[in-house]
Amino acid sequence: MKIPKISVVMAVYNEEKFLEESVDSILNQTFKDWELVIVNDCSTDNSLNIIKSYMKKDKRIRLVNNKKNGGCPDSRNDGLKISKGEYIAILDGDDVSHPKRLEKEVNYLEKNPHIFLVGSSAVYINEEGKEIRRFRKYNDHEMLAWRLPQSCGIVHSSIMFRNEGLIYNNYFKGASDYKFYLDLLSKGKNLTNLPEFLVRYRLHGGSMSISGKEMQEGFSNEAKEQIDFKSKFRIRFLPKLFIHYIKTINEKREKNLPITS
Repeated sequence: MKIPKISVVMAVYNEEKFLEESVDSILNQTFKDWELVIVNDCSTDNSLNIIKSYMKKDKRIRLVNNKKNGGCPDSRNDGLKISKGEYIAILDGDDVSHPKRLEKEVNYLEKNPHIFLVGSSAVYINEEGKEIRRFRKYNDHEMLAWRLPQSCGIVHSSIMFRNEGLIYNNYFKGASDYKFYLDLLSKGKNLTNLPEFLVRYRLHGGSMSISGKEMQEGFSNEAKEQIDFKSKFRIRFLPKLFIHYIKTINEKREKNLPITS
């Protein structure tokens, strides 16, 4: 069997309302050399049947069907452990990737061997898919490294990274992604974002960003305490921070902006 360039890992728990849109966003990618590893974490709705129906349509889709509910970090780790791709991309079962996302991210990593992980800016949407706001992320790896110990500047469903057998720390539950980034920084890995809005990140009652916000903040604080970073303010970042702020303000004022170039 041919080894895919990219393994997309998708953890799913009761996502029947959004799952088809999420899977379709991978099927519709301009970059075709991928496998989609879906981990069903004991869903009690119709998610499993939806996954199986897609597997009949596309042989690149693989299923891990958990016998016991383990939560997001464990489910993602189950997917990572069987992923064969040179690169790993993450997409949650309620989020949506832009058709050019994989193409743009893999091309960036191929051309920038000093970067280990790349994410993107994101459009936040509600349960019905309507745009709520936009989050423009820092696209300078040095500035991001300076900011990350203070706040998480990476959208998890937008990331792609080199497959070196790494897994998430399941102790940190809702902040396992943030802990993952901080650990990469402590290992000397470079992380950055593309400026394009390559993912639509959904906020709804069942998402961790809403339902587990207090727990998430607690784990995030604990993760930061375990990492020793010097977060000194750097004067040379001032111009970039100002430009970033102006672009963000302008995007909030504008309507019907294109998602990406």
